[in-house]
Amino acid sequence: MITVNVNNQSHSIKKESSLKELIAQLRIVTQGIAVAVNHTIIPHTDWSTIKLQSEDTILIIQATQGG
Repeated sequence: MITVNVNNQSHSIKKESSLKELIAQLRIVTQGIAVAVNHTIIPHTDWSTIKLQSEDTILIIQATQGG
């Protein structure tokens, strides 16, 4: 197990987990979100290929409607 930081909260995940697996584990709805790993925005098409490392910082932002 490794620890990553998601939106300023620590989470334990399996070693070699992908970004896509983390998002599924956290039960986050993927429509309308943007994800950055260590301050780099990751396109949705790359989520399954990005392997997370211990102490990575993940920022997940949900788009909202407003005006």
